[in-house]
Amino acid sequence: MSDATASASRGAEPDGLPEDLGWDLGWLLGQVQYGYLAAAAAAVSQLPGGLRALHVLGAAVGPQARNQIEVARRFGIDRTVMVRIVDELERDGLVQRQPDPADRRARIITATAKGARLHATAQQSRQLVDQHVLGGLSPTEREVFVDQLRRITARLLAVDPTHGAAACDAARREIDAHEAPTAPSEASVDPCDGPADLCEALAGPCELPSAAGEAPSACEAPASTHEAPSAAS
Repeated sequence: MSDATASASRGAEPDGLPEDLGWDLGWLLGQVQYGYLAAAAAAVSQLPGGLRALHVLGAAVGPQARNQIEVARRFGIDRTVMVRIVDELERDGLVQRQPDPADRRARIITATAKGARLHATAQQSRQLVDQHVLGGLSPTEREVFVDQLRRITARLLAVDPTHGAAACDAARREIDAHEAPTAPSEASVDPCDGPADLCEALAGPCELPSAAGEAPSACEAPASTHEAPSAAS
């Protein structure tokens, strides 16, 4: 059954969503991400660097301090961006850099007492964001929804933790496995051909959302008649 047929079979939904996009998974995920980031940006506005800085500060508060390279890799933050975030956190007295005993060339990020207090406050604000985004669900539905997101995320990270070419290859194999064999006279079409293909989306220039939560400018939420108000990053 095609997406259009499946959508028609469900009937019109009184939710105000566009008929041509209301069952589009990519569009729906984009709207949820946009709404979350907009609310989270306001919740962590006291932090230099926004939501990414909150994750970096959280790593610095944790019991096992990590060096900058490890933290950047964990949250998918570019190294140059990571340096800027740590510089700003250090400038505001929220973290300190210390030599890594395992590698004297690297630096471990540790939170100051001020940084730990601000992190705790920001986490409370972020919990309010979670409640806002999931406000249309019952407590049981929220638990099920988050559990399903965890399962989906775990599977995708198992395919390729870097969200790169391996994920594209896996998607290609799944597409091929469900497609009927083409006739010999038909030209073979690579599902990752073209400038706006799946490989392009996975590997760049449009970055996938990082764990840090900031949406790259090239990945803005799709425009629609239901645009959310813009918010500072």
